[in-house]
Amino acid sequence: MTKKYSEGDRIQIVTRKALADDVKSGLYYEHFGGLQGTVQKLYESGEVAIEVENEALDEVVSARHTEIQNAMKDKWLNSLSEEAKGRLTEQERDFQLRYTVLVHEKDLTDATGKAPAPRLTSDELASREEAELAKRKG
Repeated sequence: MTKKYSEGDRIQIVTRKALADDVKSGLYYEHFGGLQGTVQKLYESGEVAIEVENEALDEVVSARHTEIQNAMKDKWLNSLSEEAKGRLTEQERDFQLRYTVLVHEKDLTDATGKAPAPRLTSDELASREEAELAKRKG
């Protein structure tokens, strides 16, 4: 099998009607159509794991994803001692859930448009917020 995509490629899932075979395999659902993301893993069977860009999620799914992510982050941080929390690096504190789907490579096409800008870390957001508040007081 010739692979058209490689790990790390930015792709888009095609929009089409789901067929009976899709229901059986579980590799395509109509709400996957139009999602953009990055190829995480390719399998010999033609299946491809895609990490979906949060910006590609519709408003309702994105809000739920963020809500679950924040709840999991809070639960995890609350389970740590203050000493353990103090040893965490900025990257370790910046808990990010991934939204990953498994599709068949025939349902992929090259992504359109630019990739979203990298997400700011917690410290970068806090710093920008402090600067904005200082500017408003000033």
